[in-house]
Amino acid sequence: MWRTRALGAALVATLSLPAATYVIPDSLPGPARGPARPGGPEAGPASALGTYGGLATWVDMFDKGPWKNPGRTTRRMAERGTATLFLQTSNYRKNNDIYRPRAMSRLLEAAHANGMKVIAWYLPSYAHPRRDWRRTKAAVTFVSGNGQFFDGFAMDIEATVEPKIAVRNRRAIALSDRLRRYVGDDYALGAITPDPVTQRFWPSFPYKKLRARYDVFLTMAYWTFRTRGERRVHRYARDALAIVRAKTNDEKVPVHVIGGIASDASVAEVRGFARAAVKFDALGASLYDFPITSHGQWTQMQRLND
Repeated sequence: MWRTRALGAALVATLSLPAATYVIPDSLPGPARGPARPGGPEAGPASALGTYGGLATWVDMFDKGPWKNPGRTTRRMAERGTATLFLQTSNYRKNNDIYRPRAMSRLLEAAHANGMKVIAWYLPSYAHPRRDWRRTKAAVTFVSGNGQFFDGFAMDIEATVEPKIAVRNRRAIALSDRLRRYVGDDYALGAITPDPVTQRFWPSFPYKKLRARYDVFLTMAYWTFRTRGERRVHRYARDALAIVRAKTNDEKVPVHVIGGIASDASVAEVRGFARAAVKFDALGASLYDFPITSHGQWTQMQRLND
């Protein structure tokens, strides 16, 4: 998942990080881990589909405040009615499988303490399958300092590092298959997918195959790159939801719609987006991302909680 300021930040050399606090266990026994599931080691408690619903927000590796002040950040999220935090664990460029694991641990625990669910998300390249799998597994098995897990995992399926679309599709499905086998059928997985209205960078996107492997689609309906005005934004969000349902051949597929870059959106446009999410039965909705979302925008997004 990209935004303008992230592109420059990605070029900055990564500082050395402290030793990771996550584990990749052979098994996670005991009722606190949830029921046993076939297909390999458990990846924390079974994730519920409802975790992806309602009002949510995002934090990525380029945000400064949330990583420095997890407690204050998550209290502000909770005050705004946030049900779920999507927290980036790494991307294919980073040197570490888990980004800033100690701060990650504090953010996870603080969000839980403030009544929110936390879903990990990772951006694979599909150019290096072994690295992509290692970092995906690190996210779903991450354990905080006091023993807490993420409440779910979403794969950010958008990178075009691998230039051949057929290869990219094949590797995206292979990684998804491996993930599904690892977490089992009871774990609700999310697929973060490119803007369906303007599908220029990934034609022939494998919606139907991904539907068989993921429980919910998180579609990046980033109108801030394409249109302006409340009515047009309302139509854009409506069309994004309709396209995902058509492409998956499933009118009932759960869809969490992600709006445009918050700092590039007006309050009126956010109102149009939030109205569309409610009217056209999105499972949940969010703007990208938390540090750049204004108070007025949050007021409009709270329609998701009405």
